Amino acid sequence: MSEDFELLVNRQALHGQSPLWMHALNAVRWVDVLRREVHTYHRNSGNDEVSVLPAAVASLAASRSGQVIVAAGHGFARLSRSRNGLQAVAEVPRGDRMSEGACDPAGRFLAGTVTHDHGDSRNAVYVLDSDRARLLVDGLTEPGGMGWSPDGGTMYLVDSEPRVIRTYAYDAGRGQVGAGRRWVVCSEPEGIPRGIAVDREGCVWVALEGTGRIHRYRPNGDLETVLWAPTTRITGLAFGGRRLDEMYVTSACAGFGERALRADPYAGALLRFRPGAVGLPDTPWDGR
Repeated sequence: MSEDFELLVNRQALHGQSPLWMHALNAVRWVDVLRREVHTYHRNSGNDEVSVLPAAVASLAASRSGQVIVAAGHGFARLSRSRNGLQAVAEVPRGDRMSEGACDPAGRFLAGTVTHDHGDSRNAVYVLDSDRARLLVDGLTEPGGMGWSPDGGTMYLVDSEPRVIRTYAYDAGRGQVGAGRRWVVCSEPEGIPRGIAVDREGCVWVALEGTGRIHRYRPNGDLETVLWAPTTRITGLAFGGRRLDEMYVTSACAGFGERALRADPYAGALLRFRPGAVGLPDTPWDGR
């Protein structure tokens, strides 16, 4: 393994994704969608707690009081301590399951949908408004990571299947998108864009599955930095640590047999490195 990356958890996650730094816990939460697991990696002890839930959790966010909201199954739910672990809040009308999500600058929780039929452009991103799911962006193929510029006026959204990262004018006051455009198109040799993270300079970090490349793009879309993770199957990125100067990386190993795992032994691991940049703090979920 590159000396720049640390192996934190080697559980061979089938599809780890959606890392989320939890400042109050000094921990990072992440999910294994295919095993229906939510993980909490504690930075001080190195322990990784695992909860198995009745539905596939694709992404999550937390309020300041510690409430956790998730995109799970066919909609939004609260993570609870009850027997089944999930309390349904709102269903979405399309998609086979939920996908990546994040809180916007005002604390609204957004998440996408995915279908099993690749190439289907009927997927979308929804906003959780109280107890209903409101359509925000339509006509997507495979929504991936999302993030916002430091001023909150631009939303970045990955559409993984066509290898596109789109930008939208964003009204944080109303939770509405304006004009959208293709911002970056990743070539096939570069990999499939999945998770993203935005730093304080407004640069966008992108995990590219299939190659293990991590790209840093300037706000104008110019590719500035290329790093290589120790696995080709990276899926998600999140800034963390007390100073937000660490990067946590999730990965996957679904579809790998013994030979592939021998060739790529860190597939499915949780990794960490120092990117030389400082991230933006995640906005807490507003709890509504």
